[in-house]
Amino acid sequence: MTAEDIPEKNPRFLTRSKNFDTFFSFGPELITPDEVADVAALKVATWKNGKLHRENTVANMTFPPDYLVAFHSHVATLYPGDIISSGTPGAVVIENGDSAESRIGGFGSLVNPVRKV
Repeated sequence: MTAEDIPEKNPRFLTRSKNFDTFFSFGPELITPDEVADVAALKVATWKNGKLHRENTVANMTFPPDYLVAFHSHVATLYPGDIISSGTPGAVVIENGDSAESRIGGFGSLVNPVRKV
């Protein structure tokens, strides 16, 4: 999740826009790269209220997973189980009452109800 209004006002606050208490969710499965024949071929999709918003493959990411691991490992010690968020195939505006869903081909869907707090 990203509160898009924050980086629109000041791009230097991108990390703040992604770190509100309820913005990170994870699951419903945890796998390791050796369990996937071709990580780059995985389809990643964003759904809103049961409708496909955007779909793409990992191969089309601006920064591929191996690059992200190498990049972040220059400034942070990475341990088994660490998570590096990589973005979305397409952002969508969500509002109170919506359902936001992430799908990665071959795995269970991650569905989050949107509630204004």
